[in-house]
Amino acid sequence: MKIQGLSKLTEEQKRHMFNVHKNHVACNGYERKMNMKIVKVWIDKNNTICVRLANGEWYHYYSNGTWG
Repeated sequence: MKIQGLSKLTEEQKRHMFNVHKNHVACNGYERKMNMKIVKVWIDKNNTICVRLANGEWYHYYSNGTWG
């Protein structure tokens, strides 16, 4: 599945996004994990990575490795 907006991120931002996402998904149960694929990514005005998941939820992936 192609992630909309991925080409606009730097390699460092991509690495960070995928690393945080791996930890984010790992904190959830099997059923929920099935709908947590990233479908869209963008950088907000604070230079924070934002992701929208297949389940419709979106999160900030902060530089310290957390999400919210």
